[in-house]
Amino acid sequence: MANFIIDTIKKNVPQDVSLKIVDLAERKLPTSEQSEIPLTIQSPELYSNELATRWSREISSHDGYIFLVPEYNGSYAGSLKSAFDYLYNEWSGKAAMIVSYGARPVEMLNGGKHFSDILSQLQMKLPSVLLKISVSTMDREKTASGESLVFYEKAVEDQVRSDISNAWEGVLKGLQVSNVSPASA
Repeated sequence: MANFIIDTIKKNVPQDVSLKIVDLAERKLPTSEQSEIPLTIQSPELYSNELATRWSREISSHDGYIFLVPEYNGSYAGSLKSAFDYLYNEWSGKAAMIVSYGARPVEMLNGGKHFSDILSQLQMKLPSVLLKISVSTMDREKTASGESLVFYEKAVEDQVRSDISNAWEGVLKGLQVSNVSPASA
């Protein structure tokens, strides 16, 4: 799914913006057990454990984010919430876009909305569009085999790509509004 999104927006990525996939599954972040309140921590070196320090440095190195949000039981995954609970200032005020996906029809997907509430608490700059993709519109066997996303209908794929491109434009505007050099998004 991440590669599909990158493929969709790559024509509209300014030269001074780089894209990097940060996969939480590779990070293996446990539930945060730090005693500090993340809002009060102003530097990666002030975290009480090395894992939080490394995570802080990774997130601090980016100016914006595209969040790929799987939906489970009507909301976003707990691992995503745990990854956010480690930090505060590293996320705060940055541009972001949410692409949520799940097995239900798109009108029933709520994980992206729930997650956007968290991002709003962090004053992140979000486009007005929350993207939702129902995996029921895809050929799951081909998609699971690594053939990127294979939609049953070309019109659905075209609409998803259009929605992603429009939301990406909102992220680029968020990068400009924050007066941050979009060196890494």
